[in-house]
Amino acid sequence: MNVAVIDIGTNTFNLLVAHKPNRRLIPLAIHKEFVFLGQGGINDNKIQNDAILRGLTTIKKFKKISEEWGVSKVIAVATSAVRNAKNGNDFVKKVKSLTGIEIKVINGNQEAQYIYNGAKEATNFGSNPVLLMDVGGGSTEFIICDRHQVFWKKSIEVGAARLFERFHKSDPILEQELDAIENHLENTLSEVIKTAHDFEVEILIGSSGAFTSMAKMIASNLNEPEKLIHSTEYELNLLEFEKIKENIVQLTLDERRELPGLIKERAPMIVVGTMLVDYVLKKLQIQQFKLARYALKEGVANEFLNCFTH
Repeated sequence: MNVAVIDIGTNTFNLLVAHKPNRRLIPLAIHKEFVFLGQGGINDNKIQNDAILRGLTTIKKFKKISEEWGVSKVIAVATSAVRNAKNGNDFVKKVKSLTGIEIKVINGNQEAQYIYNGAKEATNFGSNPVLLMDVGGGSTEFIICDRHQVFWKKSIEVGAARLFERFHKSDPILEQELDAIENHLENTLSEVIKTAHDFEVEILIGSSGAFTSMAKMIASNLNEPEKLIHSTEYELNLLEFEKIKENIVQLTLDERRELPGLIKERAPMIVVGTMLVDYVLKKLQIQQFKLARYALKEGVANEFLNCFTH
């Protein structure tokens, strides 16, 4: 049995077609489109008309691909941009009337749980608490967990698109803009940092956009891209991350677009995404930093397919 999951994010829409023949999730097809649903309206809680059109076009395309795979079900989930937008419900209705696809708008807690369920299929969390972090465009999910359970989880509206539109006004970014980001994170993430300290977290596991971008840049710099291609997890070199961070804040958008391993569409927001991750690494004195290649969409697929494989 094949299932299709459409993950309607703030920056990207992702399609996963998967099955689970023997208790292990097997992706059959993965497609990503940069829709930028939150562009121009993320901090005003509004989806702009041109973004709605891009979203509808992408969902129609994903529906066609899903049908070609003969899926039993298409599950569409929407996160921060749609759940917080005043006109989010209008978007959901338009998708339903144009494609027949019913979007499930999930809250931050559900999003965090799905991310955990997906990421643990990709990497072994071990038996000590780790911090799992998923940087989206609208929100970032923080999950303290081990391989058996979630101890604590929180979704915070501190995604890359929100930080970018609020703070990254100059190119390259100015020192005072970096300071403003740090002050904002200090205020916004105090509970995350305190809780992670209480659990004595030493390992950070990242999933999704910003982390995948960093992993690709690091793998490219270390000449080991095949390690990333052939595995569902990847250990990020902390010294290499530090070098990339020091460099990236000095670059213009055009220069960032030329960085080896970085997808061009990620270039605008990679600075704020990097600063967010760097803040957590420093505050928690993280000793080990890993990427889990699975996240929300794999967690949703897993939940659905588990009903038929047990």
